[in-house]
Amino acid sequence: MIIDSTVDPVLPMFRAIGKIPSGLFVLTAGNGADLSAMLVSFVQQVARDPLMIATAIHRERPMAQAIERSGHYVINIVGAGDKALLKKYARHALCGPAATDDIQVRRLDNGLYILLDACAWITCRFRQRVDFGADHDLFLGVAEDGGLNDTPHSQPVVHIRHDGSNY
Repeated sequence: MIIDSTVDPVLPMFRAIGKIPSGLFVLTAGNGADLSAMLVSFVQQVARDPLMIATAIHRERPMAQAIERSGHYVINIVGAGDKALLKKYARHALCGPAATDDIQVRRLDNGLYILLDACAWITCRFRQRVDFGADHDLFLGVAEDGGLNDTPHSQPVVHIRHDGSNY
């Protein structure tokens, strides 16, 4: 293959990677002052027995420590057209009471928070943290419970990035 040196050969690869669809999710973990919530897009079922879900989290985010401390977390699936959850969580992770201010939540008996405006939710028991890159770690969790919320945004967001070099 001949590569024109005036064209960046990596750019088409990043554009192709950006075409991999994902969703948008708000993770919640911990409670009280240790509560953490953040928007993520790298979530995927990776096994059936046990039912395992992988989530990539930037290793410097408070969410990584909240998941390890609590041992459990919730994947709240953002519904298509839901601007409120995106507006609240799109810029940065929120900690403590700010994580759920102005958001309808249901607190489970084990202390986990479900966002009632999300179209669905899955509780996970933290299984393993895998160091696999310079910036993110892969969190593996066993799905233990889940359900659908009664919301007008019943279908999940399908997120397509411009390219694979950012999100």
